[in-house]
Amino acid sequence: MHDCLTYTQVFSVVSFMSEIRVCNASWNVYCSFLTLVMRVYLNVSSGVDNNETLKVFRSGGADPDGNQPGDLYVTIKVREDPVFRREGANIHVDAVLSVTQAILGGTIQVPTLTGDVVLKVRPGTQPGQKVVLKSKGIKTRNSFAFGDQYVHYNVSIPTNLTQRQRQLIEEFAKEEQGEYDRHAAAGASR
Repeated sequence: MHDCLTYTQVFSVVSFMSEIRVCNASWNVYCSFLTLVMRVYLNVSSGVDNNETLKVFRSGGADPDGNQPGDLYVTIKVREDPVFRREGANIHVDAVLSVTQAILGGTIQVPTLTGDVVLKVRPGTQPGQKVVLKSKGIKTRNSFAFGDQYVHYNVSIPTNLTQRQRQLIEEFAKEEQGEYDRHAAAGASR
């Protein structure tokens, strides 16, 4: 389960430094910089995307006169997930099928943000084909809606066949070629 994407609220701490020039008025020679560290707690809503900027009022550095604090602008950086790819509120995940699963169909387990689901694979599924899991994506910002999850099928072609597997594939290829030749002959006679 990928908890980092399922929270409705995330609290973040932002630390930043502000430099203030301090000079001794009577000597007017001695100047130093004083570094202040300030912590600001942010309430980051779900659905916030990469490179979005949040404005925190009156939490920035002081104005040049030192009277009022300015605003703090925080740019969000969303860490990439090793399993999911994000596109707005939609997420994408790859599912690897064996040759027999692609040809005959079956079921597979697919990760979602809320846990694994069992997905039915239809017979004749093609490499690159995708299915949509409605409302299994990321919560849309300032809304109750969720994006979708797209499952992209990839077919794994075996590289090491047993003698028996090779014979069966060759037999299948001959059967397939014979069917192709029959269709070609039927089309030519029309």
